[in-house]
Amino acid sequence: MSLRFESVSLKNFGPYREIDTLNLETDSSAPIVLIHGENTLGKTSLFRALRWCLYGSPESGSTPVQAARHLSEYMNRPASRDGEVDMQVSMQFTANGHKYRLVRTARFEGGPPKLSADLRVDSTVIQQASIEAEIGRLLHPQISEFFLFDGELLKDFYDRLNTDRERDLLRDSIDNVLGIPALQLAERDVATLTEHALQKQAKALKNKKDAENARKQMRDLKSRQESLDKDRKEIEDALSKAKSTLEGVKERIAGVEDLKADAREMEGLEALIAGGKQEEEQLRGDMRRLLTTGWLAPAADKLDEALQRVVAKNDAAQKQQQATQVARNRVDVLRKQIRGGICPTCQQELPPPDESTQMDLAEAEAELKRLKESAGDGPDLRLERRIRELIDTATVRAYQQKQEHLDKVVATQFERSRRLNGLKDRLKDNDAARVRQLGKEQDDLEAATERYGQILRNLKPRQDEINKQQDKLAGILRRLGGGAKPEVEAEAFFFEYVRTLLTRTIERYQERTRAEVEKAASEMFVTLVRDPRAYQGLRISRDYRVDLVGQWGEAMKTSEGGKQLVALSLIGALKRAAVRGGPVVLDSPLARLDLEHRANVLKTWVPDLGNQAILLVQSGELTEKQARDIMGNRIGHEYRIYRPSNDPELATIERTQ
Repeated sequence: MSLRFESVSLKNFGPYREIDTLNLETDSSAPIVLIHGENTLGKTSLFRALRWCLYGSPESGSTPVQAARHLSEYMNRPASRDGEVDMQVSMQFTANGHKYRLVRTARFEGGPPKLSADLRVDSTVIQQASIEAEIGRLLHPQISEFFLFDGELLKDFYDRLNTDRERDLLRDSIDNVLGIPALQLAERDVATLTEHALQKQAKALKNKKDAENARKQMRDLKSRQESLDKDRKEIEDALSKAKSTLEGVKERIAGVEDLKADAREMEGLEALIAGGKQEEEQLRGDMRRLLTTGWLAPAADKLDEALQRVVAKNDAAQKQQQATQVARNRVDVLRKQIRGGICPTCQQELPPPDESTQMDLAEAEAELKRLKESAGDGPDLRLERRIRELIDTATVRAYQQKQEHLDKVVATQFERSRRLNGLKDRLKDNDAARVRQLGKEQDDLEAATERYGQILRNLKPRQDEINKQQDKLAGILRRLGGGAKPEVEAEAFFFEYVRTLLTRTIERYQERTRAEVEKAASEMFVTLVRDPRAYQGLRISRDYRVDLVGQWGEAMKTSEGGKQLVALSLIGALKRAAVRGGPVVLDSPLARLDLEHRANVLKTWVPDLGNQAILLVQSGELTEKQARDIMGNRIGHEYRIYRPSNDPELATIERTQ
């Protein structure tokens, strides 16, 4: 998936009274858009206009509702003094072969701004409630820092990555891009199925001592699981109590006249979300049952290959039998011809034998003997029927249909939750003191529910240990073997194998991505620095702590400029690893670098970002002449921001190349 900007238009945003159409189209031979502007002219305003149009918030880290509190600060002041009330940014871009046109408008008529957005994909109008989800599908806000970042973000990026909270956010962002949470849900479902299969296998053992030992270990695992479930239940009860209290706060909020409409909508959304959760659980249950009843379905391809081999063998055996019968008939005819008599086929008198008849008979008997000796066991039609009965294609199709339905339910739940969060934010922003207090209580309770949720997530190591012991017991049961029915053993082995495979897949997937990012970031870094031989590159630990590594393998400290090079290298590597591609927009990315390092960044790092990079720079970073000397015909468009008059609150943009 790759997104590319085509143009942007601004009306009354920041210092821009009206920018009709700023062409941003690029191609692979000239992927760079360069926008020059001195400090305070409006580079950052243009950068924030792009972000606001995409996400409803001009600044990263704030929601659209939070941003609405201060959005009036971006309204062009001369336009406001002239009585204009609308601020608007529109963008045109392409993605996956479709043309998108997004228009976001804020109207200031006293009180909170009235916000609206319009998105069209080709000729299709996207519903207002679905716009955020559609943009998130193309370039989710959670990973937008890899695509839209300014000099201030770049300055702090290195230090942020060496704090626990920011490393967790980075790791979660990458995991979400890779789809790992969905794999983890599947892992838990298969673990439950494995436990049930092991219980059946332990019950089926004939040896009393072995059966008792197995049942004892199962009881121990069950006891530990029950203890874990008890702890989990206590946290879940506390979570439920917090949610119940939260409901009481919501009822009090509903008593405020001005908020009744919002409360009714919240209630409806919460009911829909609850129903969606039930539907989601039902679908997951159906999918687990499909795995239970049709556990051989994943082996359909292997069984089909085995069937083809058996069919080919049976066909060959039948041909062998037919050839043998033909040879036997010929021997019979020749023998009768020698004895004289009537042909059994045509019922005519056979001609008298001669010397050649004896030779023909000898050859026929030799051929019959050869065919008999080379004949195998004959066709095994019973085996062919058994394999055909085992092949199951219906389960895979049914599972895929359930998965598609589940994906739609999850997407709908995401949109409902986004809308619900917006209503919660609106409740907090009401001016009434009573509502503000209720909003604070709501915030505290929601923080408590999040805290309890984190405690539940921290129970995972204990669950992992139980799973490990479960694997050990499964190995013992396999070694004990005989006594259990083959289908019970096969079922237990299958689910154990699938769970182990999922666990290892998740771990390897995460580790491979970390290693790829580390390798790519190291390669980028050594191309950017003045003395690449002094460094091995970057080291990214399993918890995503980032260190600069010297030539002897030691962790090194670096200057502010060095931190910026490290940040650029890491961001470039993360963009390369991201599943979803998009343009990169950089506001003042070179401010802390000397000219040599700026040239290295522009020559090697920027071209590696993909098919579109938009750079907003000031002359202290890069003059127009330096840009052309360094990047030459790699520049697709070049613009300059300037003041059309002496008014410091107005700016416009002109094309220079």
